[in-house]
Amino acid sequence: MSDNSPHILAMAELADFTACALGREPAGEIVLAEFGEPLRLLCADIPEDPNRVSSFARAFIGDVGELPATSAGQRSVAVLIYARAGHRIEHVDLYAVVWHHLAVECARHGLTVIESQFITPTHWRPLPAQLSAAFNPRAAMPPTGDRHAADDDAEDTGGVVAEILRAFAQELEAGREDTKQNLMSLLDAMLTGRRDIEELTAAQAAQLLLAAQNEDFLNMASAYCEPAEVKRAMEIWSRVAALGVGPYRHLAAAPLTLLGIALLLDGNAQAAGGAFLFALDAKPGGDQAQALLELVSLDERDQLAGVQGIVAAELRAALSRRREQ
Repeated sequence: MSDNSPHILAMAELADFTACALGREPAGEIVLAEFGEPLRLLCADIPEDPNRVSSFARAFIGDVGELPATSAGQRSVAVLIYARAGHRIEHVDLYAVVWHHLAVECARHGLTVIESQFITPTHWRPLPAQLSAAFNPRAAMPPTGDRHAADDDAEDTGGVVAEILRAFAQELEAGREDTKQNLMSLLDAMLTGRRDIEELTAAQAAQLLLAAQNEDFLNMASAYCEPAEVKRAMEIWSRVAALGVGPYRHLAAAPLTLLGIALLLDGNAQAAGGAFLFALDAKPGGDQAQALLELVSLDERDQLAGVQGIVAAELRAALSRRREQ
């Protein structure tokens, strides 16, 4: 007698189930699985150019957000990132920027991410990646010890960030006030639209990552609160926060806090709350992120009461006063 009971799909089976459903291994692709009736799988190639990741995530998730929901109520999705050919599970940090932008855009478009995975032909790992996160064998693959051979062509993101941070820290320790002033001038030009954000180099983004650890710099950066400035701030701080991976993960808390402030000012309390939670996850005990989470809770209570925009308006007013001082 056959067993007709339904099979409950486990998260460990997602990678193989998705590849089977597509009829191929989607190497180098993002697969967004939206749960519902029916299950929806949406694919897109991972951009080769890291400068295109932000615009790619906005366009891809924006298109998904416009599709009709496959279920009533909450739209639940899984973000599956399949590694490019030749990349192994230890290259997860190279894909952190992609995942981060996708997660932020999902929150902005009302898509609740209930699972995120980085996937190679033999293993998968949950995202966001932590140093302690386990390497899990694919459900259809036997366990293998071949996890630590580096791909010769893979970019060592951690090493690049380390080199830039080391050089910039030395300049700051040497009292190079012109270094800090030049960085503040660059940020001002990009936030006010006098320079294109696409011109932001990896070195400059890494410098902003380090500079944002300074409370005065963080307060100055958060004071750009005009609507157009807020839109630019979201893109800048999302890109900067994505560099905080591996041993530099704790540094991501400051730019994630700035990203959350921008999202809250933009009227997206749900996404702002996600950014503040990411900040606390990167650096537990952050007073500023915790205080801002309370503002998000206030905004959500206001919305339930039918009142909109009070929290964002009061925050903008406070930041404007700071900017005038």
